[in-house]
Parts: sequence; C-alpha cells; structure tokens
Amino acid sequence: MDITDNADIIRFREALEIILGRVLNCLRLLCDKIIKYKDLPCMGWTHLQPAEPTTLGYRFANYAQDLTIDVLIIENLLDNVLKGKGIKGAVGTSSSFTLLLGDHEKASSLEEEVMKRLGLPYYLVSTQTYPRKIDYLTLSTLASVAQSTHKFALDIRVLQSPVFGELSEPIGKMQVGSSAMPFKRNPVKSERICSLARYVSCLPSIAWSNASNTILERTLDDSANRRIIIPEAFLAVDECLMLYSEVLKGLNVYTEMVKRNLRRFGPFAGTEAILMKLSSRGMSRQEAHERLRRHSFKAWEKVMAGEENPLPEMLKRDPEITALVRSNEIDEALDPSKHVGDAPKRCELFVEKVAKPILDRYKGLIKSVERTGF
Repeated sequence: MDITDNADIIRFREALEIILGRVLNCLRLLCDKIIKYKDLPCMGWTHLQPAEPTTLGYRFANYAQDLTIDVLIIENLLDNVLKGKGIKGAVGTSSSFTLLLGDHEKASSLEEEVMKRLGLPYYLVSTQTYPRKIDYLTLSTLASVAQSTHKFALDIRVLQSPVFGELSEPIGKMQVGSSAMPFKRNPVKSERICSLARYVSCLPSIAWSNASNTILERTLDDSANRRIIIPEAFLAVDECLMLYSEVLKGLNVYTEMVKRNLRRFGPFAGTEAILMKLSSRGMSRQEAHERLRRHSFKAWEKVMAGEENPLPEMLKRDPEITALVRSNEIDEALDPSKHVGDAPKRCELFVEKVAKPILDRYKGLIKSVERTGF
C-alpha cells in the first residue's frame, strides 16, 4: 500500500489543481458580470416572494463569494491535509524496512529520501494505508464546489422561467427542447449541473463510512467503492465547472424583463420609508402601518390581475398621507432604485479586495473553457 497510497495522493493533488483552475476561471467570469451589472437594480426574492431590490451585480457577487470560499477550502486541503502515507510497510511501523536495512534510522532516512523525490509531504504515523479521513475531506471539498455550482445553476433555471424571464443560459442554434413542443427553450446546461452536483453531494457519506468502518490497521471493504466514488467525484465536478463557465460566457440578460419585475413589485419595498416619515410627522405608527397595509394589499391584487403597480397613485390619493408626505417624497420613497443600499459599492469592494487578489495569486492556473465531454 505504500506505493499505491502515495500515488493516490499525488493524483488527488494534481486533480485538485485542475479543479482549482476551473473554479478560478468561473470566478474570473463572474467578476466581469459583477462590475458590468453592479448598478442594475433588480427585484430581490425571499421564499420565492418579492422582497427588497438588490442589483444584478450584487447577486453575481454572492455566487462569486461561494467560489472564493471553495478556493480557501481547496488551499487548506492542499497545504495541510493531502499528505502521503510515506514508506512504512504493512501496519505503518516500518518493521520490514528496519529488518532489511539494519536499524530504525536507515528506515527513516529511506522514507525521507523517497518522499523528497516524490515531492510529497507525508504523515508521521499511519496504519496500512494513509488515513481514510483524507478521502472524506477530499470528497467533502468537491461536494462544496458542487454545491456552489448547483446554487448558481438552480437560480439560472428559476430566472430563465418566463414567469421571471430575467436571464437565460446560451441556447444552441440546433438545440431541441422537446420533440413535441418546438418552442421549448430548456436550461439543459444548468439542469445538467444540478444533476451532477446532486450526485457528488452524496459521495462524502460513502467516504465517511469507509473511514469509520476501517477496523484496526485496515480492512478491504473500502477498496471497491473508492475506485468508483473518487474518480467520478472529480470528473463530475470538473464537468459542473466547465458547464458553469459556458453558461457565464453566453449568459443572456434581459434588462427589460428585469425592469418589468422591478416596476411590478419594487414599489412595495418603499412602504417602510413612508411608514417612518408618517410616524415621525405625527401619525401614530399603528395607524400608518394599517393604512399602508390596506393600500399595499389592494395594489397587490391589481398587480396579480396584470395591471401596473398602482401603489404610488393610491398613496397620493389618500389625504391623510399627503397631509404629511408630499407627492414627490412618495415617488422618491417608492422608487425601487433608491432601495439597493450600498450594493454597487460592495460589488466593487468584493472584486477589488476579495476576488482580484485570489485571481492574481493564481494567474497561471486559470483554465479556459473547454467543450465538455458528458
């Protein structure tokens, strides 16, 4: 096991560098989107219900932040965890090498020299194998990357739905969405990401079982499944990341649909500002809240009936409200673009302070998009 286990760790490290390069490429592409759309207000959604406005660039920044966390996890794995077994023999004691070479120091020197030539750090103690916890941590790291790709892809799938209609992945000229429905434009790349990422998410539990059920110095019940789960985890995540970069490169942003959704639901986010103005200028907070609630619910019914959001005009026609808040103040408070907070600035800071230093550190490692093989 000395030879095969050390070889496995070398393969892990080389494969992880490929994965890291793919992650960095996606991060680079996301940074372009963050800056391009940092000032484009869009509707924020919680529980799949309209919440408060954000910006499209800020949404991209959240996807990018997930990838920067993945970079840190991969770095920790490479720097502190992925070490070889060394040259320690059947149960990790170097007994056979001590007998062969005559003393412990020569056995230790042999191990040091071999691992030096391999360029591989190694654990001081082992059993017949390197700690199988390493497999678990490696697959958990890959599952973390898969989760980042899944989150992005799932959001694309939702936003490509005509109900939202704000984004869509690139569609091939000859792509057929359905044999029965010629008009279909299905998000097949994003769906493939979600499918593969979901599979990867299950694999760490197998590695956990392997590590936990390796009795005493070693049992062989991990061997067969390791030959499946480890290469397939790397291959699946590699595919997810290549698809991620393809989607980013060809992503369609429908700004008019973004603005439409913002017009429909954005004004509701300004009711808190109106509430504060009313309560600070003499109306009881309870009365102000109730008035705004009634107007908002009526406006919501109009929006659901397909009409433009009438909330601003409804508030302007309420004499109790206009006695305390001027019409131009109502317009300003209900303008969705006024409620994105410091999202544009945070986009700039994230790219400058978080993403760019990582990309600069790994300039030579970034992998460009390649046609996928699945």
